[in-house]
Amino acid sequence: MSSWTPVAGCTLILAAGQGERYRQHRGEDKLLAPSRANDPSATPILLATLQACAGLTERCVLVLSDDQPERIALAQQHAPALGIELLCISSRGLGHSLAQATEATESALGWLVALADMPYIQASTWQRMAQAIQPDALALPTFHGQRGHPRVIGSRYARQLRELNNDHGAQHLFRLPAVQEIEIDDRGIMLDVDVPTDRIQ
Repeated sequence: MSSWTPVAGCTLILAAGQGERYRQHRGEDKLLAPSRANDPSATPILLATLQACAGLTERCVLVLSDDQPERIALAQQHAPALGIELLCISSRGLGHSLAQATEATESALGWLVALADMPYIQASTWQRMAQAIQPDALALPTFHGQRGHPRVIGSRYARQLRELNNDHGAQHLFRLPAVQEIEIDDRGIMLDVDVPTDRIQ
């Protein structure tokens, strides 16, 4: 991303979930698993997402649960060189994580909200979504009409975000008429890793 100039706003990488479905299948933390199914030496899922998000916006914050020492150790090893800050929290779910993250990262324009278990999104997609950050924005990418991630939430909606207290995230905001759908030729916006077979070859 050498020719890319970070845009105003803040990227939030949400990585505080427990990944229970993956653990049930494999007995390991999905974010520490290799991002390629048949390559044990492949970049861990969490690190792949960090590398993709680094430098997109003027500020980038990785949101971790304070009871996940292995994730924290990986982040501490790599995040500083990538210009990514760490925010360790006690979380009751995705919405609660997002509430605490927005409270801690007041942004005049808004946030690019990324899920840490989506390492297959193209660099051009990340950049296109970062460019959509505006105070009034509610924007998401679509692939053949299907909604995906990452998503943009403008600072106008900060109060609603800080009131979140469950695992449903900001889905209610993306049912509003103001939502902008950005069609993108990138299947990666649909690919989150919930179970081991979700990893691509």
